[in-house]
Amino acid sequence: MRALSILCVLLWLYESSLANRNCPDLIVDSCHCSAERSKELSRQHTVRVKVVCEDVDLMDTLQPSFVPNTTVSLNLSNNKISLLRNGSFYGLVALEKLDLRNNLISTVEPGAFRGLLTLRRLDLSNNRIGCLSPEMFLDLSNLSKLNLSGNIFSTLTVGLFTHLVALRVLHFHTETLFCDCQLKWLLLWARSNAVRIGNETVCVFPTHLHGLEFRNLREQQLRCDGPLEMPLFQLIPSQRQLVFRGDRLPLQCTASYLDPSLELRWRHNGHVVTTQEDQGVFVEETLLHDCCLLTSEVILSNIDVAIAGIWECLVTSFRGNTSQQMEIVVLETSAPYCPTDRVTNNKGDFR
Repeated sequence: MRALSILCVLLWLYESSLANRNCPDLIVDSCHCSAERSKELSRQHTVRVKVVCEDVDLMDTLQPSFVPNTTVSLNLSNNKISLLRNGSFYGLVALEKLDLRNNLISTVEPGAFRGLLTLRRLDLSNNRIGCLSPEMFLDLSNLSKLNLSGNIFSTLTVGLFTHLVALRVLHFHTETLFCDCQLKWLLLWARSNAVRIGNETVCVFPTHLHGLEFRNLREQQLRCDGPLEMPLFQLIPSQRQLVFRGDRLPLQCTASYLDPSLELRWRHNGHVVTTQEDQGVFVEETLLHDCCLLTSEVILSNIDVAIAGIWECLVTSFRGNTSQQMEIVVLETSAPYCPTDRVTNNKGDFR
């Protein structure tokens, strides 16, 4: 029994020395790594290194030169990484598993995973990724499992996974997932390439498919001829605004970008709004954010009584139209008004 205990201690010391020898300083003190011998039968005993930098407030990925080139698993989850640059992990030729979940990633540059020819598992879940392109996945020809769930996209473009020829498991559930004709290609591609869609990947929109597992849908259910439904559509401010003559008021309208036919327009008292500098009305250029949100803004400067009335943001697309509106009431600067009265109690703050 004593001999067995001594053997265990010696084995632990050997593993520790092995880890120390193959895990140089990672610059970030709170990161740690471990090393183990490969279980494969061969004359050369290769070392498999696992690096963990979880929940250490990293703002960026580690430089590949800081990580042992024998690393097979790299965990960068639960940090504050927002950008994956081209070649972020270049040089980690042995990497098999990369965990980037629960970060703030919104941009993944083409070639971000360049050089990761042995990568088999990639977790990008619970980030803020809205823009995806096939070039993101260059060199991932051996990737077998990909998790994209918990991001902000509503749909996935045709041919997105062209480079992932070995993919077998795919997760892509989001809070705004729209199961329509634009995802028909994915259903057919997954079935013809023996790719299993995770059972937690369910439709959120349209309403009649809400909660259904994507992998169990029929091709005929993925249509774009239903009534227009918006995962997000908001007008700020949304309530009646009481303003004085000469004031400035911005109006902002944001809607989910479901397809290229979708446009945002403004109307005032039923009439189309365009920039009119002489009246202090400026319609800003419509912007597309993260490939999934369309935003339009109207600036009302030096407000006059002609600005009063109903202001409406109109969404138009081949699926149909919808709108939201609010009212503006303009007062003369000479108009009498009561001073502000503020009451705070256990039920809240009231004015």
